[in-house]
Amino acid sequence: MSSVSNHSRPTVLLLDMYEWTDAYPASNPLRDVTGWFARHLPVGDKIELISGGVNDDLIAMARSADAVISSGSPRDAWVDDPVNDRALDVVEHCREAGKPFLGVCYGHQLLGRALHANVGRQPAGYELGNVDVTLTDEGAACPLFEGLPRRLPVIESHQDAVLELPDGARLLATGECPVQAFDFNGNMLAVQFHPEMDPAVLQFVWGEPRRELWRPKLNFDLDERLAGLKQTPAAPRIFQNFIDHYVI
Repeated sequence: MSSVSNHSRPTVLLLDMYEWTDAYPASNPLRDVTGWFARHLPVGDKIELISGGVNDDLIAMARSADAVISSGSPRDAWVDDPVNDRALDVVEHCREAGKPFLGVCYGHQLLGRALHANVGRQPAGYELGNVDVTLTDEGAACPLFEGLPRRLPVIESHQDAVLELPDGARLLATGECPVQAFDFNGNMLAVQFHPEMDPAVLQFVWGEPRRELWRPKLNFDLDERLAGLKQTPAAPRIFQNFIDHYVI
């Protein structure tokens, strides 16, 4: 568990749902999920950021926080296991307590599952690299996307998806993967893409031996796709908007 800032500001809990193997050296500064998010959040200015991992008491941390952000993860959100159960407990706590929640990739799928939507393997296969998503009319009017273009360049990395919009939710963005962003109850939001990532982070996440495992399974040139990644400088504004319009 790590923390930054002080206790006089709203506390945002980051659920760090990554589990690293020895193939990703702990000494590498890119192996810092909290850092991926913190650089885009007004830490020390407007909020305190605390980070809890899969082995922490996440529900206790959520109860003491004012809002929650869930990271992505190599995990499948639709699988029944103790880690997913603990993360789902956090989502349910936020729903019952009226706390703002923002899910990213795995966190997006986790919120979909918590709302009883169908979550599973994406029929079109792995979506990886630079992608444009399109804001719906409701997305363009949503504070989460304030100041962002209707056609938004983002970074993607997922083989699972929310396969149907949860009952009572609003579709905010769509693309080849139809449910790219949604909100529920006005303060529970989720994006399938990765606003926190830049090319260097995604290339690190897709280091060896992960590339070796996936090369024969994909219908595109994995190394070429990753080598050609471009920055998506507009997308991280989502985090500032989340804090300004839902947390502060």
